[in-house]
Amino acid sequence: MLRDENLKALAREKFHHFKTLEKKHQELDDIIDKMEKKAVLTPQEELELKKLKAERLRLRDEMLALMKKAQEES
Repeated sequence: MLRDENLKALAREKFHHFKTLEKKHQELDDIIDKMEKKAVLTPQEELELKKLKAERLRLRDEMLALMKKAQEES
């Protein structure tokens, strides 16, 4: 079985939008990290954080599906 980094490289080669998904995922990671470092969040910020985490998870699932597809096609 290919390692994660090798699968990511393979997915980047086969699916041009994979790189975009990775970038968006990293951007969300950075935003979430900053928000989680705050001592107190307003109710609005808590809701936003929940939405951001859901979007990050959706992107991760999409990337994993593309990695699996790339592995199956190789």
